[in-house]
Amino acid sequence: MKSTTKPSKPKSFTIFDFVKAIIDTKQDWNTFTPEQKKTFNNYMIHKFLSMNPKYIEIVNYIQGLNFKDNQKLYEVYCFMIPKSKNTYSPYIKSNTKKVSPEVAQHVAEYFECSLTEAEGYISLTDAKWLENILTVKGVDEKEIKKLTK
Repeated sequence: MKSTTKPSKPKSFTIFDFVKAIIDTKQDWNTFTPEQKKTFNNYMIHKFLSMNPKYIEIVNYIQGLNFKDNQKLYEVYCFMIPKSKNTYSPYIKSNTKKVSPEVAQHVAEYFECSLTEAEGYISLTDAKWLENILTVKGVDEKEIKKLTK
């Protein structure tokens, strides 16, 4: 009778495995295979470690050192970050709202400025201010309600 089980394919190594290795297992760099070492990404390591408030200052300091060599960066992080079983770090999402291009255009025309500056003005103010500008620009009430949602 033939075996119906498929040969198990080795699990691919991800950035999260490196984060766990830095925080928890503290593996030596030379224990990783060349394929695993290729998946190491400085930017992503900085990004995911900085999500944890306990490591922000360490990550900020290490980023300033600007390591080009992956091995050195890995070893410095292993040395500086205390060993912990808890490798969870909440993903911090941006809370900025997208500005409709039409609204930005109206504000840019009102202040006679660039669209980028208009988006900055919109992000600093409230909905009432925006409604007043759109009213002054001659936008009807139904359109204002639609644009400010």
